[in-house]
Amino acid sequence: MSGDLDIDLLRAFATVHQSGGFSQAAEILGRSQPAISLQIKRLEERVGGQVFERSAARGVPLTPVGMTLMEYARQIIALHDEALARVTLPSIKTFVRLGILEELGNYRLPAVLHSFSKVFPEANLQVQVKLSNNLMIEMLQGRLDIIVIAAEAEVPNSIPLWSEQLVWVASNAVPSPMRQPVPLVTLPDPCFYRKAAIRALSAAEQPYTTVCNSSTMAGIRASVIAGIGVTVMGKTEVTEGLRVLGSDAGLPRLSDADVVIYFRDKGFESVAKALAAHVRKSIA
Repeated sequence: MSGDLDIDLLRAFATVHQSGGFSQAAEILGRSQPAISLQIKRLEERVGGQVFERSAARGVPLTPVGMTLMEYARQIIALHDEALARVTLPSIKTFVRLGILEELGNYRLPAVLHSFSKVFPEANLQVQVKLSNNLMIEMLQGRLDIIVIAAEAEVPNSIPLWSEQLVWVASNAVPSPMRQPVPLVTLPDPCFYRKAAIRALSAAEQPYTTVCNSSTMAGIRASVIAGIGVTVMGKTEVTEGLRVLGSDAGLPRLSDADVVIYFRDKGFESVAKALAAHVRKSIA
């Protein structure tokens, strides 16, 4: 290794890995694909080895060197962004209206709230927990300042947090394979997880029926544990009494959910960046 690790090179490296490709990373970072490729080449020269497997049929898997570097890259980027935001932020002593998607449930929610209290200890926090699309409506109507949502596409004024692996979940008492039509337990529209489930089933031409709607994730868990049906949730949200259904259940594969922080206007951009940096560090 020669020289220092440039933060822009590390950010390009992490974005290629997170987004799954050079063209996707270029779009996210607002650069050309050749520029991203050049950054990765420069990074590989610095570390003395390839960070991505070039011969892979799909995606851009990490080499052993890349896997080691990625562990540090995430931490370096998070600390860099947090430090920069903290020293350039004014002290926030007024209240901030924060919206968090209901679909996050109990696992990720404490990490977000803990991060906010650490970054802005003097702020008066007002929290709303709702479905993603409802949070967006509240934001557009000026009733929320910052929201944490699942985004299906790149959203302006947003900062990526993490990619949530979505899985099919059933009660421990429910056998496989799944009965037909697939009995769905979901949050009501416009739930992101509900959309993901229906989109996957429709694409696979598998019949389904909604057997239960609940307005909260607690209700979803209780209904699934009771054996009423199956649901979709983030893998990190699978708790006692639930199990992830494997391929033997005959259910289609689900796309991952990209969770982002979305801020109302430029006045909240530095706040959102500081919060995002701390959240990424806390869940790394």
